[in-house]
Amino acid sequence: MTVKSNPIYRFLTGLRDFAGWVKRGYAAPSPHFIKSACLLRNGFSDATWIESGTFLGQTTQLLARNAIRVYSIEPDNRLFLQAKALFSKQENIKIINGTSEDVFPELLPIISGDINFWLDGHYSGGVTFKGAKDTPIIDELTYIGCNINRYDKVCVLVDDIRCFKPWVSEYSSYPSVETLVEWARKHQLAWHIEHDIFIARTI
Repeated sequence: MTVKSNPIYRFLTGLRDFAGWVKRGYAAPSPHFIKSACLLRNGFSDATWIESGTFLGQTTQLLARNAIRVYSIEPDNRLFLQAKALFSKQENIKIINGTSEDVFPELLPIISGDINFWLDGHYSGGVTFKGAKDTPIIDELTYIGCNINRYDKVCVLVDDIRCFKPWVSEYSSYPSVETLVEWARKHQLAWHIEHDIFIARTI
């Protein structure tokens, strides 16, 4: 057991994050465990999860507990190799090396059933992958839209909705929230925002 996988370490880390969140007046972003609860509550049970951005694999591991299968897409080679080793013995987790823009066109047409998408693969500093754009969300939604009729039910969760302000120079690569709303309406999905996450779901 590593230090970071120790339950006591996770509890103390969660407590620290929660204290920081309270100190910030509950402003976004929410602590990891809050967002995790939001994913599990809104995503369809016994479904396939597709996650863009594996990072350290915490969310991947959480989603796999109640998922038929988790496809986690990680473009950074070092993080990919780390995650691949970590989940080598978990049969319902597949770590894919590449960008969502490259992986989605091949992956989305060959999956079926109820599908949950956790779109969190954007550049956020540190070791996270920086591509040509800070976020590939428009490409991701386009590919999902092209395949959405193949699936029974769909839940699309987009992280860090606070960044969707293209009129702010720091977030110029992001579309507006209205773009996400229009996409959800086009595909007849109900939508709402919860804990800095945009959620569009089959009605």
